Amino acid sequence: EIAYTSHVASKTMRQDMFNMQGGQGEQKRMKKSKKGFSLIESLLCMSLFLFITIASLEFFSSTRTHFFKLKTAEETNAAAFSALDKMRIDCLDGGLGLIIPIEQGILEGINEKNSDLIILSREMEILPLNDLVAGQTRIQLESTKNMKKGKQLVFFDSNKGEIHSISSVDQHSIVLSSPLNSPFLKEKTSILLLRKITLFFDNENQIIRRKVNASPSQPLLEEVASFNFEYDKNSNLVTLRLSLETKKEKEYEITVFPKNTAMAALH
Repeated sequence: EIAYTSHVASKTMRQDMFNMQGGQGEQKRMKKSKKGFSLIESLLCMSLFLFITIASLEFFSSTRTHFFKLKTAEETNAAAFSALDKMRIDCLDGGLGLIIPIEQGILEGINEKNSDLIILSREMEILPLNDLVAGQTRIQLESTKNMKKGKQLVFFDSNKGEIHSISSVDQHSIVLSSPLNSPFLKEKTSILLLRKITLFFDNENQIIRRKVNASPSQPLLEEVASFNFEYDKNSNLVTLRLSLETKKEKEYEITVFPKNTAMAALH
């Protein structure tokens, strides 16, 4: 019985020692699992993250630069087409309301002068209060609305006509810059106030300018490398061409058929 008891105690002691060793091994494994990343692993992760960040910034920077280039090119094209469209509308108005003066050869709806493209149309009709005599400079009118110094008037009847500029304006009369060459009867005379548009290229400042009547010219398009036009009276076609400093090899062109000048030519 004593031997049996000793055997059991020895077995129990070995079991306890085994359990203790197993518990220590488990604690070591737990400590090892809680150890985390090593320094080398952390540096590799940081390097990879830094590489991805730099690559992303480079991509976004390149995309942003490309976007602004496309935006600038689009704005440049839009500005060029807008200027051409404005000039197209001006050309279409050439000769508007001026069929009889054009037929009589008093004026031209569209013409070139000193590298300028000049476009004339009727702004309004004026009724004279009295007969007009040769040599007269002051013209009595019921109203001088829209009359301004520098604007032009065309006087005509069924046989003759002439153009004069306004020198001064008061409440009920205007003074011409030059005297009338011929007499005009009130009942048979028409007086038209002209609207004169001048398009020209300011080569020094590389600007296409647009001038209305005697007012100061306004910029129509800037950064222009070249601008030229051609008016073929036989075909009644106006061709406008321009190129920009940003892309000189690209030429913008438009052709216009002014119907008012064509109608005057048919009469």
